[in-house]
Amino acid sequence: MLQHRAQALRRLLGLHALPEMPSTVKTVSSHSFQLVNWSTPLAMPEVISRLNMELGKPAAGVSRISLQGATSKEDFQARVEKLLGPSGFMYFNETHFGFLTLFSNTPQAVMYVLGNPLIAQSILQHDLRVANNVPPRVLVLEKADGTGTDIIYHLPSSVMVLDDNTAAEGLKIATQALDKKLESLIERITVI
Repeated sequence: MLQHRAQALRRLLGLHALPEMPSTVKTVSSHSFQLVNWSTPLAMPEVISRLNMELGKPAAGVSRISLQGATSKEDFQARVEKLLGPSGFMYFNETHFGFLTLFSNTPQAVMYVLGNPLIAQSILQHDLRVANNVPPRVLVLEKADGTGTDIIYHLPSSVMVLDDNTAAEGLKIATQALDKKLESLIERITVI
């Protein structure tokens, strides 16, 4: 109906030669991904403590240097380097799902958002649509039976490389490097 009104307005104003506005198109495509689950007998508080240390998570009330004020590529890189933890990743934020215990006897769960903007840049230069999955997220989940912790995430290369990407080879290399770096982090926080 709106399109008919626009056509009528064009005719009224004598704008017959103008091209019609394209319609909005919705596309849904299917992609398969890999879900990685690391299981450790370590208690969730220990895993969280180790993860916080590896990400260089600041203590409560401690302010961090901002990436926003960077004035050059070099300044940005220097700021990122100061924020990286020993793992080469930095802490962005976390979401606690403790509220679920109000509704049922649900194990504790915390979703971490972590990453490295310099690695992100090496990936996003190949396909900006990958930003839907950058930075990566890692779920730290207490086992329901209390015997340890699961660490769950989408394998970056499986969610960041889209089938129709013509620059997929460079993207595959960059995301597979991220896969290895993320795996190394999880190994470090789950080692007994």
